[in-house]
This record gives sequence, structure tokens and C-alpha cells, in this order.
Amino acid sequence: MAQALEGLGVLVSDSLLVAFSGGRDSAALLHAASRLNRPGLRAVHVDHGLQAAAGAWATQAVATAAALGVPCEVIRVDVGRGGPAGPEANARDARYLALASHMRAGEVLLTAHHADDQAETVLFRLVRGAGLAGLGGMAAIRPFGPGRLARPLLVVPGALLAAYVSAQRVPYVHDPSNDDERYARNYIRHRLLPVISARWPRGVGAINRAADHVRAARGLLASYVARDVQACAGADGALIVPAFLGLAPEARAEVLRAWLVGQGGPSVSEAKCTEILAALAVVPRSRGQVLRLARHGTLRRYRERMVFCKDEGGGEAPALRCVWTPPFADLALEDGRRLRAVPALGEGVAAARIGGRSLVVATRVPGERVLVPGRGHRALKKLLQEFGIAPWDRSRAVLIFMDDALIAVADHWVCKDFRAGPYEAGLAFHVAP
Repeated sequence: MAQALEGLGVLVSDSLLVAFSGGRDSAALLHAASRLNRPGLRAVHVDHGLQAAAGAWATQAVATAAALGVPCEVIRVDVGRGGPAGPEANARDARYLALASHMRAGEVLLTAHHADDQAETVLFRLVRGAGLAGLGGMAAIRPFGPGRLARPLLVVPGALLAAYVSAQRVPYVHDPSNDDERYARNYIRHRLLPVISARWPRGVGAINRAADHVRAARGLLASYVARDVQACAGADGALIVPAFLGLAPEARAEVLRAWLVGQGGPSVSEAKCTEILAALAVVPRSRGQVLRLARHGTLRRYRERMVFCKDEGGGEAPALRCVWTPPFADLALEDGRRLRAVPALGEGVAAARIGGRSLVVATRVPGERVLVPGRGHRALKKLLQEFGIAPWDRSRAVLIFMDDALIAVADHWVCKDFRAGPYEAGLAFHVAP
């Protein structure tokens, strides 16, 4: 166990938390972990409440852990039985959410997934038509919650764990739902893997080596995808649609997924990815598109840029109007952003045109008309459209006035009559998150 953890980069100083279901595999894991004599080792048992004996299992889990000198806490979760995902997926999601919330900063969560589980996962995903991410199986270690999730038994056959538990006389419980072959994973475990192992005794290991190869290939692919994402993204993270469509067609799906995850969005399905790609290939008459990602937010395109918004409204900002006085220290806006006046040479508003006067900072008022020096009164909506500001960003646009005249829109535009000339001292107005 110590060598396995070391191979995964888990240090002796790292705190360990064992996910202890009370079943055979997790009993072997907890017993082996307890022999490491690691201070601070603890366990957690998630009670899904799906079986009549769930309460008794939780009691036995605490007693088994206590006999090994390991404190164990029981977390009870509410597993939704409905929905398209099914009870297995619902229970797994609820379990991982509970485990993540129970972890401490920097802690390493240990789970008892073993070699047979890895082969089962790869086969399950294969028959569902998974891509590289799925066919790579489970990672031996990855970021999780406030720390990491490690699977130190991932190369150990299940039979060895059974022999270990028997030899060490570690008590464990058996969940009868694991025998129900109506569930896909159980069917693979009880029907397919025995047939494969009977015909190819080293078949489980071969499947897992194939998964290793897939993960290695995916790592290489990720480096190329990251390069393409960088080439297609603007300074603010927005996807530049023409650059994206200039990629090879076979590269677009992976780049889209990587960009979206990088923006805090979900990992979309193949069907949803195809839908998004088809929409991006068409230039809408309004030059704007809204693509909904169920409860995860929306993709919003305007002209040549697309952004991901977690909220349906696209981020409405509260109305603002205030006086900003020299020397123009950072100004806190109502929505948590900050307006900054950055000294610049040959850029922004000419400092000499401002002198020592105060400015007025405001956000858009629907239907408002503003005075633009040299252009008269103009509808603000048309001006913001002219500046290329997307409809969902217009209420967040920070307008800068002097003597009732609009002289700049932070990060987007400076009035021609107020622009700093070459080598002239200026102030560039930027909004920071």
C-alpha cells in the first residue's frame, strides 16, 4: 500500500480519508491503510438508505473501523430514484458529492476500485460508445473536492483482495443489489468478465493496459487541443468563431469541449456537441445566438464571438451612476467588478483633456440617448451595437461621461475627439472582475 501511494505522488505527510462502504474491497483498503500508521487517518461511510439493512451496515462499518483504530463518520444522503440517469448513477453522484463535502483541504480520498472494476468500467463505456475520455477508464489519481482522489488498488485483481480479507479475517457486508444483473455494471461483472477471463486468463489486464494507452494518447491530444483553444480564444476567453471554424473539422469537437470546460462550463455529450457545431456553422440573421445547456447555463454568440454564461440572463448588472474624482483610484462597481484608470502612452483618453475634472461613471439605461462630441445625440443602444458589444453585455458596459458627454466605454471605445495622440499621456479605462 505504501509503495502504491508513493507511486501516485501521495506523500507521507498527506492526510488520508478512506471511503468505506463496509464491503469486501473497501474493507481490504481500510485494513491495509490502517497498517500504515499514518496519523490523522480517518474513514467515512455513506448511507444511501436504499436497502432495509443500510442502518445496520453503517453500524458495522463504524465498529469495523474502530477495531482497526480508525475513526469513521456516517453520512446519510438522499438518493433520487427518478430521472433518466437511473438509481445507480443517482447513488454514485450523491455519494461523491457527500465525500467531497466531507473532505478537508489537501486531504487525499482513497477508494477501493481495483483492476476488475477498471476493466468493467472500460467495457461499460465501450458498449455506450464512449470517446477517448471514457475509454481511458478511471484515473489512478486526480483532483477532487478540496484535495485529491486516489485509487491505490487499481492494478490489484479483485481475487487478491478477497484472499487478503479472508486471511486477515476482516469482517465486511454484502450488498445484494450488487448481484442484480438488471444493472449494466453488474451484468458486465457477473457475466461478461468471467467469460473473457475463461477464454483469455490475462484479459482483464489486457483491457486495463489498453485503457492506459488510451489515457496516454489522450494526454498527447490534450496538448494539441490546448494549443488550438489558445489560438481560438480572445483575451477575455471568448471563442472567436471564424478562428474556430478555421480548424480542421475533426478537431472542432475536442476544442469546443476543452474551451467550454475551461470557461467553467459542463462537459457536453456528443449529441449536444454536434448540435452546437451545427449552429456555429450558420451565421444568424440577427448575428446573435443563444444555445441553452440545460441547467448548466447558456452559450451566447454575437457576431464573431461566443461566450459561456452560467446564468440564463447573461449577467445583468445593477444600475449605476456615480461621480469619479481625480486621481481616479480603483472604483468598486455595484456587481463586484472594479473600474481602473491605467496610465498609458498614446492610448485611451488624453489626460490633458480631462485635466483635474471629475467624471461620471454609469451603466446603460434602456432607451437612453447620449451626447457624443462631434456626433450629437445618439441612441445608446445603437452606439453599443456599433461598438460590437453583445446584447447580454450592454447592461454591464461601463460608460464614462465628462460634462454630460460620453467620452469612453471601458474596454471598448474612446471618443475620437478625446483620444490620446501618439506619445501623448492617456488614461485607459478597464473593468476588472
